[in-house]
Amino acid sequence: MSSRSETDPVASPSLWWDGLVRGDAHPPLETDATAQYAIVGGGYTGLWTAYFLKLIQPDADIVLVEAQRIGHGASGRNGGWLMGALEGCAAFVDDTGALPIAARQQLTQLVSRADDVLKKEGIDCDFYHGGCVMAAARHDIQVGRAQKMLDDFWRLGFTEDDYHWLTPQELGERIRVSNPGGAVFTPHVARIHPAKLVTGLAAVVEALGVRIFEHTRAHRITPGLVSCDRGSIHTEQVVIATEGYSESGNPLYRRMIPVQTGMVATEPLSDEQWSTLGFHQNETFADCTRAATYLQRTADQRLVIGARGHYNPGGVPQHALADSSAIGRTREGIALGLFPQLSGVRFTHSWGGSVGVPRGWHPHVVHDAHSRLATAGGYIGEGVGASFLFGQTVAELLTDQQTERTQMPWVNRGCLADLRRWEPEPLPGLGLKATMTAFAAEEWLLERVGDSAPTRAVSWLCDHLDPY
Repeated sequence: MSSRSETDPVASPSLWWDGLVRGDAHPPLETDATAQYAIVGGGYTGLWTAYFLKLIQPDADIVLVEAQRIGHGASGRNGGWLMGALEGCAAFVDDTGALPIAARQQLTQLVSRADDVLKKEGIDCDFYHGGCVMAAARHDIQVGRAQKMLDDFWRLGFTEDDYHWLTPQELGERIRVSNPGGAVFTPHVARIHPAKLVTGLAAVVEALGVRIFEHTRAHRITPGLVSCDRGSIHTEQVVIATEGYSESGNPLYRRMIPVQTGMVATEPLSDEQWSTLGFHQNETFADCTRAATYLQRTADQRLVIGARGHYNPGGVPQHALADSSAIGRTREGIALGLFPQLSGVRFTHSWGGSVGVPRGWHPHVVHDAHSRLATAGGYIGEGVGASFLFGQTVAELLTDQQTERTQMPWVNRGCLADLRRWEPEPLPGLGLKATMTAFAAEEWLLERVGDSAPTRAVSWLCDHLDPY
């Protein structure tokens, strides 16, 4: 086998949509419409909200609009991790410094609850509950960082049943990464096929009576009114489920910015090749680099590798799924650094997308009873599982349900204006570029001079720059 070259184009920009049979697109909204609930955004958050609204109110009149096709945004581009976790949990601690026990239970039970719903609705999305080898360390500095991460989870109130340490030997038995130094393991992660999940969920909500309009861009959202390209929706309540794809005219604009992430996938690997890599329990995997590298073994036996990317000037979300040679080369290099045994393996797909990042660096559910606007998001790349929990929460808030979920610390009953705005351009771009440059310098030093004084100095700087 030979590796992909500059003259050997990828077979398709996106692995998840390649070969997936989809029906004809839903028609666009061509006239004015009325609805009890209008949902803007056809990804996981919007679809789960619609699903749970229908469970609570089977006769609810719901219209969902999507600017492109269902799953076009992050829901069709992600790494396929359904996690029982939230980024930025430290923002939700109680007076003891721990995450409230009810909140921890919502997270630790999330994967099994999602599995129950997927089975009930017959959504086949290659779900496999194999857990996650996370924060895998390959250098002494990374070992210290990974162990601190574990200590942070324990301080939040999670137990060894939720997160525990893997020795270098235990790590190597699961994932045969080069130079294993140890890792954190959690059972609260499942592998899924993102596009199968979003299309399967869309089919379920449509069967429940939700009206879906694709190729319908909402260019202005105000209380009671969603103004689209060729018509408007007059509605009692609006759910904004656009996450990192929130543009001008959307109340979330500049309260959520899109940070790009990129992914590559190998060709299907043989049993012999997998014997050199591990992943025998279909574990997901993440290393301890600042690039936030994440991997999964797909049901069709490919290795998918993703990593943190860049910020487009002006905060413009990445809509196109076109191949990026830069993304491809960088991610292939990351893969080969982790697994030299991939040398000679062909990489067949390369794609990118946008991760929604709030200024507060933690996720949120907002329900403004006065304006009758609601939103959920700010997942910072962990939205596959969080959208299940948050979509149900939004549905319960909209229908005046009093549940344990509506009392969670990430629920804001104020208004969307409570979400902080990002600084004006070009400050976010300059800040992120400086941060990513420091991260790259740390990795360069680790690979070439190891745990040296210059490496420790740059690592100290990165610790203060890294918002995670």
